[in-house]
Amino acid sequence: MTKLDSNLTTSQLMSLDYKYDYTKAELKKDWERLCSVTEYKTGSQFRPGIKWCHHYMPHFFDIKDKRGKSFSSCWKDAEIMDKVLSWGKKGMSALWMSWIRRAVYMVGGLPNSSFYRPHFSKQIIELTGKKSGTLWDPCAGWGGRMLGTLASGWKYVACEPNEQTYNKLEEMIAHLKELTDTEEPTIINDGAEYITPNDIDVVLTSPPYFDLEVYSDEDTQCYHKYESYESWRDGWLFPLIDTGLKALNQGGLSCWNVMNSASTPNIVEDVVQYHQQKGYTLQQTLGFKSPLANIRDTKNKDVTYVFCQIELAGLA
Repeated sequence: MTKLDSNLTTSQLMSLDYKYDYTKAELKKDWERLCSVTEYKTGSQFRPGIKWCHHYMPHFFDIKDKRGKSFSSCWKDAEIMDKVLSWGKKGMSALWMSWIRRAVYMVGGLPNSSFYRPHFSKQIIELTGKKSGTLWDPCAGWGGRMLGTLASGWKYVACEPNEQTYNKLEEMIAHLKELTDTEEPTIINDGAEYITPNDIDVVLTSPPYFDLEVYSDEDTQCYHKYESYESWRDGWLFPLIDTGLKALNQGGLSCWNVMNSASTPNIVEDVVQYHQQKGYTLQQTLGFKSPLANIRDTKNKDVTYVFCQIELAGLA
């Protein structure tokens, strides 16, 4: 973590580089930690492997909200940054860049964007009891699920329509090849709605929340094609879930990291109910101290919902 000068001025703060940057040695150590971890803590500070996402995805800070505001644009806004700095000086015993970043999101009124924790992928894969298998990720995103899958020795197949993110994933893969002989992942630079996977053991993804976060202005982004959450859900989300379920092998898991938001008011309930209609039941959840009660508890919404076939859960 980077500690900042307590006498820092707003203009000096705005001149600092807020992006992450790690050495190869630091990334190697983080990868080894992810590969070796077998006991998973539930605190939000447990983040093996996350440095890779931070390092290779600097455009994460360019995610826009509906107003067109992003973290990077807020950082250039003197009024916002002055409020952030004043808040920090009054309420914090010391100024840390990690706190400043969180404060910019809050003061700027931005969605709380996050990286998927790589170790959650490992935990989900361990639920299958299989040493090898294939994980399908319809929305690859920032690489967290890919890292956890490769660290488990599994094959990773995914789609990522965003050209910039796709290129960064390829850079990450090139670096990983120096550290592991795991089968090289397959990333398809296209929307998952155009792909039909097969022979899948786990479906795991974190879909875009309709138009809550704008990752790019490319026509490949699914929010461009729908006028409402309901039309997006019925025309994009449900068919995507169905494609994954049809590709699953016997005993496979369908896992969705979703949360209700202003743009997706009932996505958790919709995803649960759709799986139930297809013969799947909620097996468990994974998150930061997330019991099943998180379905109704809005205090901790960043949860992955893990579904298995009803007959395999003994509920048929």
